[in-house]
Amino acid sequence: MNQNLIYSFGNQENRREIQMKQKLTPIAFDKTMELSAIFDICHNRFKETIATKDRPLFQGMEIYVPLKWIENKAEIFWHSASIEQKAKLDIKPCINDLSSAFCPENCILGTDLIIMNNGDIRTKCLYRALRVGWIREIIELYNENDVRVRYWEKVNSNKKKRLYLRYQEEELDYLIVFEKKSEKRVQLITAYPVFFVSAKKDYEKDYQNYIKEIEKETK
Repeated sequence: MNQNLIYSFGNQENRREIQMKQKLTPIAFDKTMELSAIFDICHNRFKETIATKDRPLFQGMEIYVPLKWIENKAEIFWHSASIEQKAKLDIKPCINDLSSAFCPENCILGTDLIIMNNGDIRTKCLYRALRVGWIREIIELYNENDVRVRYWEKVNSNKKKRLYLRYQEEELDYLIVFEKKSEKRVQLITAYPVFFVSAKKDYEKDYQNYIKEIEKETK
């Protein structure tokens, strides 16, 4: 049985406890499997958890998951399970993770690529693929007001309103990005582990700026 954590927060006079679900874990796989078969397992988890009709709502809104296909898998899965080629890696994201033993430094060598429908070329990443199951879990944690999940909004350079969920716990850091389409619907854009220090700083800054704006509006 999984043990739950108890977190206490609030001031001394009004302290309340929230029972926390166990820390998120990557998708398990048989170590004798071929790399392609592991990606198949990850895609199946993606389909079963978020590309399904019974997926959770987000802030009461429907989550639209576009399903365009590349190499028999959803394009949005591949975006969450790959890294853009222009990223310069001084160290592999999976350096201390089991996935590093099964991926031949693809993020550095770029030997196994995926071409997106817009022509972008990305490098397949097992480390990212093994965490696509977290998308649904993090949305559910957010819906339950779990303190490990932060929310903010930001209008991007294309004037699109993006909504963000960021799960942080110890060494884990995972981001989900939505785009607001209407008052009743958001679209899942992508999701991935955050491992660049610069990205961590940027997302923290975006969150703090959002909180400041909310505080101004409520004064």
